Amino acid sequence: MRIGLLAGSGKLPAEFLKSARSKGYQTVLFAIQGITDKDIYSVADKVYEIKPFKLGKFLSFLKKERLSEIAILGKVEHKEALSFKNLDFKAVTFMLKLKDKRAEGIIGGIIEEIENVGVEVINPERFLSHILPEKGVICGKITSDIEKDITFGFKMAKEIATLDIGQTVVVKNGIVIAVEGIEGTDKCIERAGELAGEGFVVCKAARKKQDMRIDVPTVGINTLETIARYGGKALCIEAGKTYIPEIENFKEVARKKGLTVIAV
Repeated sequence: MRIGLLAGSGKLPAEFLKSARSKGYQTVLFAIQGITDKDIYSVADKVYEIKPFKLGKFLSFLKKERLSEIAILGKVEHKEALSFKNLDFKAVTFMLKLKDKRAEGIIGGIIEEIENVGVEVINPERFLSHILPEKGVICGKITSDIEKDITFGFKMAKEIATLDIGQTVVVKNGIVIAVEGIEGTDKCIERAGELAGEGFVVCKAARKKQDMRIDVPTVGINTLETIARYGGKALCIEAGKTYIPEIENFKEVARKKGLTVIAV
């Protein structure tokens, strides 16, 4: 059995490769130069390194490998793609014909290009179910103030995620402090901390009709550290639709930082 992975940055691609290997798969990694963490190269059975946004080169390598399945995981900065910097001819024509250049539209378009060469883009959940938390308190305890902000903030996060604006909303005392845009979760939290000071709550949600192949919410240790550094008190994520790479380390860091983490 063989499976491919188109990997961006972050810890999620490594989790996928390790899980696929444990299930008996040979893995082919399509790494993006300067974006994919080089530490994961050794986890894959075969590696192709592609310069950023060379879509034509990637598709030619994919055809060469004759894979039946591939997953797409990890982060690539949306703003870099929209700058048209370093795009090859295939990528430029791809971007120009896209009617919707939000994250879901871009990744959905890439999926279509991949499937046009006969490779199925899979839902990677079967390899990553162990890092999808169930409903409940992951760490810390829920106070009445935190519960109120979570109830309010998660509803707001769900709406902006469905509009494909971002996935994160930061709230404090029933007021929206910051909404994630193109800058990403951690920058959104930093902005909220600077505006509101200590005591805020971070809520992150999936789209109402989340395609688990596309831009699934992910939180990691860096996010916890950012929340703690700016004085936040809680993180709320969506159960069953948010990946937590290195989940045991994540829980330990949350405990040490005194943060409450809940999946709803």
